[in-house]
Amino acid sequence: MRVAVLGSGGIGGYYGALLARSGHDVAFIARGAHLEAMQRRGLTVRTPEGESTIPVTASADTASIGTVDLVLFSVKSYDTETAAQALTPLMARDTAVITFQNGLDNVDAIASVAGSEAVLAGGVYVALQLVGPGVILRTGGEGKVVFGELSGTLTERVQRIADAFRQSGIPHEVTPDIRRVLWDKFLFITGIGGVTALARSGIGPLLASAAGRSLLHAACGEIVAVAQAEGALLQPAAVDAVLAQAATLPAPWRSSMARDLEEGRRLEVDALSGAVVRRGLKQGIPTPVHQTIVACLSVHQPSASTTQEPHARSAIRA
Repeated sequence: MRVAVLGSGGIGGYYGALLARSGHDVAFIARGAHLEAMQRRGLTVRTPEGESTIPVTASADTASIGTVDLVLFSVKSYDTETAAQALTPLMARDTAVITFQNGLDNVDAIASVAGSEAVLAGGVYVALQLVGPGVILRTGGEGKVVFGELSGTLTERVQRIADAFRQSGIPHEVTPDIRRVLWDKFLFITGIGGVTALARSGIGPLLASAAGRSLLHAACGEIVAVAQAEGALLQPAAVDAVLAQAATLPAPWRSSMARDLEEGRRLEVDALSGAVVRRGLKQGIPTPVHQTIVACLSVHQPSASTTQEPHARSAIRA
């Protein structure tokens, strides 16, 4: 299978490396020091099981890649619209684009360029980071990828992608209800992860505090209320379930957005808590916790003058 990875950070870099290692023709779209490192010495993946480096094809320009069978679309949500414009040179009549991103609105932005029939969605359940140019780190277990057609149909292309993942040793699950999966993941990363960023705290101290636990419960409750108003199949019991899931994490655990905040990087707050606020306003659902998260975290966004403007066909940070 010919694959392009658009957004070659933790998620894209890791899964692209597994596909390339098993013999698939994979091209990584990247920029800056990360691109230079991959072109010079390859892509290094570090896991609890060991470290390996593979030579890879890497470029800043999708036009130099040409058409592919599959695009792994894994940029940060704030770069979705710009990165989507870079899809055109990659697209053949039957090219599939699978988004492995945080947030609920990426599918529509990608479909506006690639066409709705080309887009699949997925959720990734594994701890991955780009820890340096050309270096991906996986902590913890192998996790899994859950993906499927937005229509819920088990199509031939889904089976082809699942076969490629199986051949590459990628744990995966095909779901007939990917929209529900996206909401479930959104509940966790936005309700739990957003509060760890707001509090600048690991999950342990928040759960150990009555006030912290109440805040987590309220943040998740707002998401469930908005989801139900939109007709999504999230029930009130999902709040207790996601808090129980959070309680299984190591006490220092915090979201990737919390790490981005600490390291002065751009935040996905608009695609996460911002989406809750916008949807709440549309549905008449109050979302005071997420309004607070947006107000407090938005002031820490890097200014336009310090944020590099990506070229329309260059890789966007993932």
